[in-house]
Amino acid sequence: MKEDKIWNSVFTVLVIATTLCWVGIYMLIPAIPLYLTTLGAAESQVGIIAMTFFIASVTMRLLTNVLLTRFKKSQILAAGVLLNTIVVILYAFAGTVGTTAVLRVMQGVGFGIITTITATMAADSLPDSRRGEGLGYYSISIVLAMAAGPAISLYMLDEFGFTPLFLAAAGFMLVAAILIAFFTNQPLYAPKMPEKRKGSIRLEDLFDRRLIIPAILLFLFGIIRSPDPSFISLFAVDRNIGHLSWYFIIQAITMFGIRMAVGRVSDRKGRNWILIPGGLAMIATAVTLSLAHTTAMMLLGAVFSGIGVGLLSPGMLIWAFSCVTPEKRNVASAANYNFNDIGISIGSASVGFLAENYGYGVMYQTIACFSLLFTIGYIIIGRDKSKNPDTV
Repeated sequence: MKEDKIWNSVFTVLVIATTLCWVGIYMLIPAIPLYLTTLGAAESQVGIIAMTFFIASVTMRLLTNVLLTRFKKSQILAAGVLLNTIVVILYAFAGTVGTTAVLRVMQGVGFGIITTITATMAADSLPDSRRGEGLGYYSISIVLAMAAGPAISLYMLDEFGFTPLFLAAAGFMLVAAILIAFFTNQPLYAPKMPEKRKGSIRLEDLFDRRLIIPAILLFLFGIIRSPDPSFISLFAVDRNIGHLSWYFIIQAITMFGIRMAVGRVSDRKGRNWILIPGGLAMIATAVTLSLAHTTAMMLLGAVFSGIGVGLLSPGMLIWAFSCVTPEKRNVASAANYNFNDIGISIGSASVGFLAENYGYGVMYQTIACFSLLFTIGYIIIGRDKSKNPDTV
């Protein structure tokens, strides 16, 4: 009989590999735009190249669901991480904006595979009774990488330059690929997959209608999150607020603390106890930042943001998994990341227009309205009305 424990060998190795892989990915976030500008790229070109990365990753997530009808998850994931490793090494020898753009598309392909399969394999490695708790712990690996990756990147850029940075990021990814290829082949609780088949792509390989409501709310969640990666630094400059680095530090610490408990609460109480407070925290984030003119107010916004994102990111993933049968978890994982990314992409363009024409106060007030819409929408169309917690 299987023991209901979280930290089995496959899950433990997968968390370590995911952390290493995401450290490498987050090392590139501050580096790639700077690298492109040293090659002569204009800001508009940097934006277009970022968009091609997004398009490639979304497209690949859909195709990954088709690949899973033909290959093992561990094989596809190892191939995706290895592809990213090779691409990151090649960045050091790109030499032109065009070559870097092509490599960025290739990295988007690998990134689409990684984001789809890692979460699915994590779920496959966990017992039903503690899956939410385990996924909460799994999501901490990304939070740790979010804090460590950019810090390592900026240090290496200052001390050593781009080539050593790219090689170091590739090194993290290579170790992750080796761990995945050799130590995660048989997740303990993996569902029996349909017989591998050939032939035309079916709609059910790409999306499941049971995910429609979570997908709508994931899109709204993406819009709500969109100001953070693109505009928080410009907001701080506009409001003459200093110590911006502490915003990210406080946010990461808060997210870490929240995610330690979010899965356990979801398993025992159900998703309402995660998603409704998360929506309220995002409302508080937007309202606080719309009023912020001091460092203290901005850091209070970081606390609310850490609570909101810390609850909603794993909570929405747990919900998506609970909507489908075990063999469709890969479809749920792809939908979770795709609709969130589409929301972030559209939201970034939209809130940028608001900030430029009406100011950051109006921008965050609009985000507060979307946060309210998310929360009310969940209560009306998504709330768990059963007395029992979700089973994922």
